[in-house]
Amino acid sequence: MRILIMVTMLILSGCIQQVLHQGNVLKPELVVGIQKGDSRFHVESVLGSPVLKDDLHPNRAIYVELYHNPDTGKSFLRRVVITYDHDSRVASIKDFGFKKK
Repeated sequence: MRILIMVTMLILSGCIQQVLHQGNVLKPELVVGIQKGDSRFHVESVLGSPVLKDDLHPNRAIYVELYHNPDTGKSFLRRVVITYDHDSRVASIKDFGFKKK
């Protein structure tokens, strides 16, 4: 009986499509909460570790989110680029792929 249940679960697990989500989870309400002057520690506490860290530009952090929903077939890409000053405080924030209100 256990084998039959395990085989059934194995077969059904192949039928379920997973939502593909890569990179950081960039919720608009969290990104809006990041302000100039915030510390790098605060930003990483809110958004997590950046996906891309550039050794040539150590004062820049790039957060990327790629999301594909199999139900709708739509994908979207969002990106946030944060530049820090010499004191590791946010100097500029640029976001791409967010809906503007």
